[in-house]
Amino acid sequence: MKPLPGLAALFARYFVQTMVVQFVLLLGFVGLLILLTSGAERDRIEQQMAGPVRMIQRALLTQPPEQRPRELTAISELFAYPLQLLPAAPAGLSDDARAWLASGNNWLDIEHKLLYAPLPGSRQVLMLGPLDDPDSQGWLQSESGLFLLWFGFFGVPMALLIYFNLRPHWQALKSLRHTATLLAEGDLSARAANLKSPLFGPLAELINDMAARLERLMETRQALAHAVAHELRTPVARLRFGLTMLDEAEDEQERGQFREGMERDLTELDELLNISLSYARLDRGEVALQYETIDLIEWFEDLVQLLHPLKPGHISLALDCVAGSATFDRKLMYVATRNLLLNAFKYASGQVHMQVWLAAGQLHIDVDDDGPGIPAAERERVFEPFQRLDRSRDRATGGHGLGLSFVRLIALHHGGEARAGVADRLRGARMSLQLPQQPPAA
Repeated sequence: MKPLPGLAALFARYFVQTMVVQFVLLLGFVGLLILLTSGAERDRIEQQMAGPVRMIQRALLTQPPEQRPRELTAISELFAYPLQLLPAAPAGLSDDARAWLASGNNWLDIEHKLLYAPLPGSRQVLMLGPLDDPDSQGWLQSESGLFLLWFGFFGVPMALLIYFNLRPHWQALKSLRHTATLLAEGDLSARAANLKSPLFGPLAELINDMAARLERLMETRQALAHAVAHELRTPVARLRFGLTMLDEAEDEQERGQFREGMERDLTELDELLNISLSYARLDRGEVALQYETIDLIEWFEDLVQLLHPLKPGHISLALDCVAGSATFDRKLMYVATRNLLLNAFKYASGQVHMQVWLAAGQLHIDVDDDGPGIPAAERERVFEPFQRLDRSRDRATGGHGLGLSFVRLIALHHGGEARAGVADRLRGARMSLQLPQQPPAA
């Protein structure tokens, strides 16, 4: 796995890039400013120097040629920049400058800050400057000084701004990487810490939610796999025993009895595998909900008629259904209500009562029986896969222990819930199913 870059390297990369871009933009702006103001600067200097040049020229013209250097030396003491009297225009000047001086006009060398003025009536040229004395400039006026000033004024605040804005994001990314590594290594209990980064904080919540879902899913899968393996042991052991006894049978009638027992065991295995696969598909969310609006009285009366052949003769079933309609998946609801009634038929002594009503946007279904009931400590376990309670609710009553698990899964898929309690009137067990009438988003 590629290592995560350190905060110092990440900060240096973004800081250097920012400062380089800022410096280039600053240079471009200064260059453009110089280009636009160079003509105005020349005019300003020429206007400022016009008076001193004429004064010096007049003072020199009052002296004979041989006295002019001495006079210029005396005048130089009054100025902050050097004054020189050249015998002619310097050879280093351009042709345009020499022609400009020959016509009697002053010429400003803006690059070197030198001003050339012809002395009327002679070939001599007065040179003033450099007009800015480099020795008199402070460190702030030098190029290096200006760079340091720019860096201190702009660079240090920019560095602090980038660092303190980048630091929480980097720490959040480091924490998320650590959590993701643990999850990839199989530690589904790993969770990301509460992150201060507004960029990665929502991502941490999503990762934690994903990890929690994966952990619950893996726990359910493992429990289901262990439960199926445990349930398979009994019919497989009976089949093995049946094969042994089949070989030792003394007559055809005895062999027929063993074959019938083995066929029952094979049927039980087939049912167990089918119901386990159906439960796994529903648990994985592979069964898409098909919502329909159903007339409640008609639907539940049909349900009672369909289950009448499965009801023991000594048990009476009463239906109390409110008039109206509800929205749910017809096929899954049939499985859930069928399992609720079959569960009540197993444990009822003589009465089963189903009540259906609507309240506060919820569909409520209660199935009561007059059996021994369910202890309060065991009311959640009855909805776990392959769980059977002690005493009257054990393997002797038949089934594989997935009926009520299907009820809770179907309720959760509808956005509702299933729970166990005590029947008010019959004093046995009450199995309740509650479904919202606004179908949840997929």
